[in-house]
Amino acid sequence: MLSFINIMGGKNPLDDPEDEESTEGGEGKKKVEVKGFMSWSDALVLLVIIGGIIGGYKYYQYTKKESAETFARCALLFDGGDFAAAKDCYEATWELSYAPADLDSIRVVRLGAIEDMKVAQEYVLETVRTALQGNDTAAAAKAMKTFQGPVLLNEDDAEEWKSLQTALTVETVKDSTAAK
Repeated sequence: MLSFINIMGGKNPLDDPEDEESTEGGEGKKKVEVKGFMSWSDALVLLVIIGGIIGGYKYYQYTKKESAETFARCALLFDGGDFAAAKDCYEATWELSYAPADLDSIRVVRLGAIEDMKVAQEYVLETVRTALQGNDTAAAAKAMKTFQGPVLLNEDDAEEWKSLQTALTVETVKDSTAAK
């Protein structure tokens, strides 16, 4: 790059300053003859810089597109009501190399909403469990009716929920036949 700078300044980096002699007639310095705009090494450095800029721009466009597609897929899952898959999808977006601020805030809000649904379901599960342990099937059935949405509980709690549903159904059938 040094030769490019020197050529632009009107100097040839290969010339020695001592070779430039002034004549007594007042002619001054002898003129340096410049053969080209830049050397091949300068051109190579310039090409690498241009390639880096273009490559960086293409990578930015690719990551921006990939991020938009991933967030769109997550939004479809969330809007479609598949909250467990939406949670997994939004959790995977933390590893994306590009996430604009507006999509990042949507991700945080939706993950919070899913977590709130899960906590509400855990509360209902605990209420049903407590009511059944106290042999109060009416309260358990009432609490079970408040359960909404798909099961967002972890695997152990989801299995317990299914067994409690089955047990409550059996208890309700026994109570209804005994009342007749």
